[in-house]
Amino acid sequence: MNRHTHRTILIGFAAALTAATVGTSPAWAGPGSSSGGSAKSGYNAIPSKVTGNVPSTGFEATATTEFGDEVTLGGSARTLKSMSVLMSSWGCESGSWQASCTTTPGATFTVPLTFTVYADDGGTAGAALASSTQSVAIAYRPSASAQCTGANAGKWYSSKDRTCYSGYPQLVTMTFPAVTLPTSVFWAVAYNTTHYGASPVGEGAGCFSEDGGCGYDSLNVGDKTFANSPYAGTDVDEDSVFRNGAMESGWAGYRPLGALATG
Repeated sequence: MNRHTHRTILIGFAAALTAATVGTSPAWAGPGSSSGGSAKSGYNAIPSKVTGNVPSTGFEATATTEFGDEVTLGGSARTLKSMSVLMSSWGCESGSWQASCTTTPGATFTVPLTFTVYADDGGTAGAALASSTQSVAIAYRPSASAQCTGANAGKWYSSKDRTCYSGYPQLVTMTFPAVTLPTSVFWAVAYNTTHYGASPVGEGAGCFSEDGGCGYDSLNVGDKTFANSPYAGTDVDEDSVFRNGAMESGWAGYRPLGALATG
C-alpha cells in the first residue's frame, strides 16, 4: 500500500459534539507548543506548525473506513477536553491533483467527520467512551502553480518553503462534554467516501459526475512520525495503526496525526 499519497493509493456516548474548528496551512495554533507538544495534552503527535503538507492516507484510495492509533495518555489529567486530527485535502474545485487543478481561493466542501475515543480492551478497541460527528468545511487544495514543473507539474506552490505539494493540510479540532478516560485508549477518525465508510455515499451524488469529483474522495488523514513525537503521551506500538477496527502492522515512520487534550 502506498500510504504516502492520495494514492495510486454514532450517536455520542459522551453526548453531542459541541464545537469544531479548522486550521489551514501554512500554520495554525495547534495543540502543541512551538517545540511540538504541550504538557496539557494527554496525547499529541501533531506539531504546532506544518509548512506545506504531510504524508497521508486516503480513505477512498485505500478502502479505509476508520483510522487512528492505540495510545497511552501522559500526565495525570484524564478528563477529555478535545480531539484533533491533521487532515490533508487533495481535492480541487475543478480538475484533479494529477492535472489541471483549479480552485477559487477560499473554496470548501463539507464532509461529516466522526471522532471517537475507544476503551483499550487488552490491545483491542472496546466500548466507545466518547464519539461525535460534525459536518466540517474542508478547503480544497490550491490551484496548480506555474512554478511547479516537470515531476512537480500539477502541484501547488508553498512560498513559505519554496516547495511544490499535492495535498493541503488542515487541523480539525472537536471539543467534547467532559468524560473521564482510562490511561490507555484508541482514538480514531471516520468518514464516508463514494465507495467506503460505514455508509458509502455511492455514485449517485452530484459531485461524482462533476469535473472536480467529490472532495471527500480526495480527503486524507495525515500520518508521519515527526522528530521527538509524540510530544505528550505514548504511542503503544510504533509499527502499528488502528485501521478498520483492528491494529495493522507495517507503519513504522507513519504515525497517525492525532491529539487528545485532557485536563
